[in-house]
Amino acid sequence: MKYTVPKIRGLSLAVMSAIVAMSSAPTVAAEEGALEEVIVTARYREEKLQEIPLAITAITSEEIEARSFSASYELGYSVPNASFRPAQAAFGNTMTAFIRGVGQNDFDFAFEPGVGVYVDDVYQPFTMGTQMDLLDLERVEVLRGPQGTLFGRGSIGGAIRMESKKPMGDNTGFINATTGEYDRVDVRAGYDFAIMDNLFARVTGVSKQRDGYQKVIDFACAHPEQAGTLAANPRDLNRGNDCKTGTQGGEDVTGARGQLRWVINNDVEANFAVDYQNDTSEAKADTLLAVNYQNPPFDGFSFWSDNYLVPKYGIPYDDRFIPDSRNETYATYDDPASGLTFEPESQLEKTSVSGKVDWKLTEQLGMTVIGSWNDVTSNFATDADGSPFNEQTVNGHEEMDWWTAEVRFSGRAWDRLDWTVGGFFYDGEATNQQVVSIPSIPFGFLVFALGLPPAVASTFIESQVPIIPGLPAFLQSNILVNAENVHKSNNQSGYGHMVYDITDRMKLTGGVRYSHDEKDVDFDNSIVQSQIAIDDNHFDWRVGLDYKFTDKLLGYGSVATGYRPPAYNPRPFTPAQAVSVGGEEMTSFELGVKSDWFDRRVRVNAAGFYSDYEKRIIPIGGTECLPPFFPPGTPGTLPDSNGNFCFAPTSLTSYQNAPGKIWGAEVEVDWNPTDPLLITGIFGWTGWSSDEIDDCDFNGDGLPDANVTCVSDTPAYVPELNWGISASYEFAVGAGSTLTPRVDVYGQSDICFSVVGPLSCADGYELVNLRLEWRSPEGAWTAAIGGTNVTGKEYLLNTFDLSVFGQPTVEGQYGRPGEW
Repeated sequence: MKYTVPKIRGLSLAVMSAIVAMSSAPTVAAEEGALEEVIVTARYREEKLQEIPLAITAITSEEIEARSFSASYELGYSVPNASFRPAQAAFGNTMTAFIRGVGQNDFDFAFEPGVGVYVDDVYQPFTMGTQMDLLDLERVEVLRGPQGTLFGRGSIGGAIRMESKKPMGDNTGFINATTGEYDRVDVRAGYDFAIMDNLFARVTGVSKQRDGYQKVIDFACAHPEQAGTLAANPRDLNRGNDCKTGTQGGEDVTGARGQLRWVINNDVEANFAVDYQNDTSEAKADTLLAVNYQNPPFDGFSFWSDNYLVPKYGIPYDDRFIPDSRNETYATYDDPASGLTFEPESQLEKTSVSGKVDWKLTEQLGMTVIGSWNDVTSNFATDADGSPFNEQTVNGHEEMDWWTAEVRFSGRAWDRLDWTVGGFFYDGEATNQQVVSIPSIPFGFLVFALGLPPAVASTFIESQVPIIPGLPAFLQSNILVNAENVHKSNNQSGYGHMVYDITDRMKLTGGVRYSHDEKDVDFDNSIVQSQIAIDDNHFDWRVGLDYKFTDKLLGYGSVATGYRPPAYNPRPFTPAQAVSVGGEEMTSFELGVKSDWFDRRVRVNAAGFYSDYEKRIIPIGGTECLPPFFPPGTPGTLPDSNGNFCFAPTSLTSYQNAPGKIWGAEVEVDWNPTDPLLITGIFGWTGWSSDEIDDCDFNGDGLPDANVTCVSDTPAYVPELNWGISASYEFAVGAGSTLTPRVDVYGQSDICFSVVGPLSCADGYELVNLRLEWRSPEGAWTAAIGGTNVTGKEYLLNTFDLSVFGQPTVEGQYGRPGEW
C-alpha cells in the first residue's frame, strides 16, 4: 500500500499502515483494569519484571512510539538515576551514558564503556557508535548497578539491553512516516513473511532527514565593524543576505535490518540478522560559550592572539566570537595559518552480522550459542574556537571491527535451582587517525624543548606570518598532530549464575565471573611514539536474597561487584605523559522493593543503593612546564600543575585515582486509576563523596594541587536529581476508534561535565513534550500530532572546557529547540 503523507510546516504527523504485533510476547495479558506484566530476559531466561530482584527499567516498543523516541540517548528520559546524552562534536557519534554515577564520556578506544550496551545480546565494546537509531525494537531493558557477573567488562555502572522484534512469518508489515520542522522527513517500514513453514523473515528500513537547527554565520559578513581586516570566508560565496553559510545539527541517516528465524524443530531455533546504518549527518551543533585566557599576556594562546592575529587581522581572539543566539556559530573549520580545511560532519557507517542458536537439549537443560562480527567507520570534525581563526580544529577518522562469541548452558535442578554457566570471547581492533591543528605558541618551543628534529614535516607546519621577527621559523611552527593509533584488545571470560528456591517465597541468588583482558597499542601522535601492553585478570561476584511477602510484594537485597579494564592516556603532549592507567573496581549494596497495589492498578518499584567505588579513574587536565623553570613569583610566569613556573606551559593530560562513595535512591510508579487513564513517574537521587576531589588533592601530598581547581564534588555527567512524569487518557470517539492525548515531562538538577573545568557546569532544566494520537478500531492505522520541548527551554547537553588544558575556549552543545 502506498500512502502519501502531507507535508505540514510546523507539524509532526505520523501515519502507520497494517500494524500488527509481531513480537514474542513481551507482556502478559493484564486482568481487567490491571497494569500489564512485562516479561524481561535480563538473567537469560524469561521472567516477570515484578519478580526479578534487580533494579530494571523495561521500555516497551509501545512506549518508545508513544514518547516519540527515535535515538538511543532519549531512553534516559525514562530511567531514574540515568543520564544518556549525545557527546560533544569533538567525540563524534557517541552516546555518553551514566547510570548511578558511573559511565564514560570519552569516545577514545583507550577506555571501555562504563555502561555496557548490548543489541540482541551482542556486546558493543566502544562508545563510538552507541548513538544509534531505535529501529524495530521489541523492548529495551536498562539494568542499574554493576552487572559484573552476567555481563562483565564495561558494565560497572549498569547495562542497556536492546531486543529486536523476531520474525513471525505472518505476512504483516508497517509503514511510519513523520514530517515536521526543519524540513524533517522520517520514514520507517518493515515486512514480516514466511519463506517456508519453519523459516521466517523480517525486513525493516529507516530514513531520517532533517535540516540543522544551528546557523553557521560568516562573522566578517555579519559584523564588519568588529572584523578588522578579516575578509568574508571565500568558501562561503553562496551565503545569503543574512550571512548564513550553512547549518549544524542536521540529520541524514539511513539504515536497514534483515532477519531470518529458522525453527528447525520443537527443540532448536536459529536466528540470524544483518544490520546496516549509514549516518552522514552534519557536525554537532557546538557553539562557543566563553573565552577564558589563563595568564594574559604571557600564556601561549594570548601571545598567539596578540602577536599573530592582531598584526595580521587587526583584532584579537576574544569574546566577540560568542554568538548572541545559542543556535548560531561562527565556526569555519579552516586553519588560516596552515591553509587546511576540514569537512564539518559527524559521519558513521556500521555493519553488523549476528547469529543465535537456542537448543533445548533436555526438559531441564538448554544451550545458547551467539556469534557476531561488527565493522564501524566514522569521520567527524570540530572547530573548538567557533571562529574564523584556528584556536583548535580537529578532524577524526576511526575504524573499528570486532567479533564476539558466547556459549551458555541453562537448566533447572532438584525443582528449585535455576542455573546458568557460560563463556564469552571478544577480539577487536581499532584505528584512531586524527589531525589536530593548534596555534603556534607554545608548540614551536615544544619541539625545541623535547629535542625533536626541527623538520618534522608531518607534525609541525611553519607559520605563514612569523610572530617574532628574527626567531627561527621552526620555533614558530603550528602544531599539526597526525595521530594514528592502533588498538588491539581481547577478552576471555567464564561465568556462573544461580537462583536457589530456599522456600516457595524466599530465593538466594549468587553469581561469579572470571575475566582476562589484554590490550596492545601502537601509539603515535607525531609527538609521542610508544607501545603499550596491558594484561589484566579480574574476578567479580554477586550474592542476593529476595522474599515475596505477598504475591504482589517482593523485597530484596544484594551485593555485587563490577570492573573496568585498565586503560592508557590517549592524549599525551610529552613522552612522560604516555602512561598506562589503572582499571576500576566497585562494590555496590542494594535494597529494593517491587509491588503492585489495589488490584494491580498501582505499581511502585523502589531501590536504595550504596556503592564503594574503590578504584575510579578520572581525567585531570592541566599544564606542564618545559625547561627552563623560574623561581616562584617571576613576573609573567605561570605555575603548572606540578608547581613549576615558566612562561608558556604546554597542555597536560593525566588520569588520577579518585575513589569515592556513591549512594542514592530511585522510585518508579505506574498508576492506572481508571481504564483510560495512565500516569507514570520516575525519581532518582544520587549522592557522592570523594576525599581526593573534596580536597582537590590527587598527588596525595595533603595540599590542593597547583593550578587545578575542582569545581564539582559529584561525578561528571551526573545530576544529583532526575525525575519525570507522563500522563495519557484514551477517549473513545466512535466506531471503535480512540483519541489519546499525552504529556511527558522530564527534569534534572544542575550538572557538571568535568570535575576540574571552571566553566563546565550547567543549570538544571525541565522538558515538556505533547502528543495527540488517533487510532483506528483494529489498530491498523494511527495518526499523531505532537511537539517536543514545547516550552522552548534552553539547556546544555554538554560542555567542553579546554581552559583546563591551558587553552582559552569553552564550547557547548545546546539541546534541540521546541519543535512540532
